[in-house]
Amino acid sequence: MKSESIAYQDKVIQSIKKLRTEHGISQAKLSEILGISRGQIGNIENPNYSHKYTLKQIDTICKHLDYPIEKIFIPNVKIAPECSEAVNAVISSIIKYE
Repeated sequence: MKSESIAYQDKVIQSIKKLRTEHGISQAKLSEILGISRGQIGNIENPNYSHKYTLKQIDTICKHLDYPIEKIFIPNVKIAPECSEAVNAVISSIIKYE
């Protein structure tokens, strides 16, 4: 049985994969956007590997697709625009800290 954190990571990865395919973006194109190899995208999306996206990569994907990052992590919660700005500020600060 998968641990709760791994199951959550899988949900995030599948959300991004769904978003990628809905926007007609191939793994190769996403790898260009993120500056990583196409193989890394394949490994991330393959549940048999432990690879996962970094917060910076998720932020890059969301910005590229003009998609609110909070919907990746909490998809069923509607966030007010002013809160969305705060979320983006916090994420940007975390990415700078890494």
